[in-house]
Amino acid sequence: MSYKRLVKINVIAVSLILIALFSCKDVKLPILGIRHVENGDTIYAQIPDFSLTNQFGNVISKNDLKGKIHIADFFFTSCPTICPKTIRSMMRIAKHFENHKELNYVCFSIDYRKDSVGRLKTYYDKLGIQNDHFYLLHIPTKEEIKRISESYMSIAIEDSSAPGGFDHSGWLMLVDQNSYIRSYCLGTDDKDVDRFIEDIELLLHEK
Repeated sequence: MSYKRLVKINVIAVSLILIALFSCKDVKLPILGIRHVENGDTIYAQIPDFSLTNQFGNVISKNDLKGKIHIADFFFTSCPTICPKTIRSMMRIAKHFENHKELNYVCFSIDYRKDSVGRLKTYYDKLGIQNDHFYLLHIPTKEEIKRISESYMSIAIEDSSAPGGFDHSGWLMLVDQNSYIRSYCLGTDDKDVDRFIEDIELLLHEK
């Protein structure tokens, strides 16, 4: 079974779990992704280690996000299809939570050839983003893109037959203070983004 098909199956399964959970009151968001049992304890997958340069030339790593909630997506600046919409959804979420300085927004560029740090800065300025915790990150190799995107339960594959040269999913992922993925939405679907915003609210108030 291909990785892309496996991701789609997992997303459907997770959707059913979320529907079941939110039929009840006062329930926490689930921890999503691959898990295994070790010595009787359930071990949940976390986001991967990374250390990447952002649009300002600063290095952002997984360690910088520890103890903080972040929303992540995968995009590229020359994308002719879904990326403009998913980035706008990220900006919409950032605007909604502008008083929550503990939230971070992490956009991983999957175009390792074209999306230099300078190009990411130009793109950032063009969008008019005014948030010190909104990062556009340059991933230097396709191997790193594969490793990082798969750990975020996302699809980001170089494909010459796809528009813009990349096949990617458009998911936005919600990651908690302990590096666990807790929710996701389709960044091109406004109603799904509305539901995702509610999930972020829930995580912010989780004890």
